[in-house]
Amino acid sequence: MAFFADMRLFAIVAANALFPRTQTGGAPGWNAARQHAPGPQGFSPVEPGDIPGILADPSRAVNDDGVLALFFSGCPAAAAPFLLFRLKRMGYSRCCVQVVPGGLTLAARR
Repeated sequence: MAFFADMRLFAIVAANALFPRTQTGGAPGWNAARQHAPGPQGFSPVEPGDIPGILADPSRAVNDDGVLALFFSGCPAAAAPFLLFRLKRMGYSRCCVQVVPGGLTLAARR
């Protein structure tokens, strides 16, 4: 069953990276409570339902220093090129995706 969950996340990431949502709205605002969810320190966790909104407008998750640091829990490594493609297309630099236990971390600078 974990295989199908991983493939579902891959499909969500790939589809939204290649064909991002163009409507405004989407992912809820990031707050301090979300910062304390499990994941690598310094990375904001992204729930599967938030992926379309984040990939449509990643600037919502950029911190005050202009750094985007996200953690995609359970996301397979095959989704990394799609994440990088989307961010580079939107003008982010220093994009880096790393496979960590439990998912992918994504870091970029605006």
